[in-house]
Amino acid sequence: MRASVAVMRRGLLFGLRAGAIPAGICTVLWAAIALSGLSGEPLESSFEKPSAGLVAVLGSLAVGAAVGLVTGAVLTVAPPRVLGSAPARGLTCFVVGAALSAGEVVVMDVSSRGGYGPVVLAVLAMPVVGAVTAARSRSIAAARLGGGAVAGYADAGTDAGTCPGAGTGTGTGSRSGSRSGR
Repeated sequence: MRASVAVMRRGLLFGLRAGAIPAGICTVLWAAIALSGLSGEPLESSFEKPSAGLVAVLGSLAVGAAVGLVTGAVLTVAPPRVLGSAPARGLTCFVVGAALSAGEVVVMDVSSRGGYGPVVLAVLAMPVVGAVTAARSRSIAAARLGGGAVAGYADAGTDAGTCPGAGTGTGTGSRSGSRSGR
């Protein structure tokens, strides 16, 4: 049970990070258009309206969170044979990531009111999202994979792992110094 919660949490964190990239791009674009619109000349851009920019930013974050949660859910219920095989796990996560990134196409279509540029970029980004999801599949599923699955991470399902600085000394050291000032 703990491992599945850890996998879902890792998936959500991955998804939020992945969704922050298009959300950040939309935020910068939205701010640049808003600032250039202060000159008084109409830009004929759908991002001139705050609601379109808000839909793009929040929609991108929501799509990223959905990609991460569904990837985590798939890795939680995947059979151990699929989880243990890097090609099978990667292919599964590629399909999930690429399919769910179609939501970003919808977000860009709604926020740009059918503009070709953002929609084409979102379509071209679908295999990239799938590839990144596949590449991160091992770190997302690390809690289910067990000990040593990802370098630097202890198994999230148990209290296993070593503490940095934990020595194997015998405890027979000597103290030196003075205790003054009592």
